[in-house]
Amino acid sequence: MGRSEEPTREELLGLVRQAYVSGDPVPGGLISRMQAAAAGAAEESGLGLDLELMLLVESSSDVEAAGVRSAAPTSARSAYTLRFAQSGVDVLVRVASDTDTTARLDGWVVPGSPMTVRAIRADEVRTPIVAVTLGASGRFELTSLPAGLIRLRFEPADGSAAFLTPTFEI
Repeated sequence: MGRSEEPTREELLGLVRQAYVSGDPVPGGLISRMQAAAAGAAEESGLGLDLELMLLVESSSDVEAAGVRSAAPTSARSAYTLRFAQSGVDVLVRVASDTDTTARLDGWVVPGSPMTVRAIRADEVRTPIVAVTLGASGRFELTSLPAGLIRLRFEPADGSAAFLTPTFEI
């Protein structure tokens, strides 16, 4: 480098990148093979390629909303709210404990439109725990859901692409 000062972080990362590119280039066709593998896995899992993944935008608990921070795990809280968004669609979900082993979800989809909402276990995407059809109001409720990791799948009645929340714990 020929200078008395130390290289910047960006310069060091540039050297590392250059070493990897020259010493271990990406094999030809790798990207298309990985896309094909991902498409096959999506079809095998029953999700299909017409699915859009929503992003978690916001998360809060009733305890936090009251101004008190809780170190308790999510499952120990009495209620919490999650907000997901994707392509102009917002979903607000309030999760509240029914019992020690079940929970209730109250949700709102904005803009509201007729669709089916399916609660599915994170590890078993083919079989919904429960499914409900909602109208133009966008309001839905799912009761007596077993504790564990779940996702919500939204399937618009107009045949447009379905969307799926990331996994969350109830």
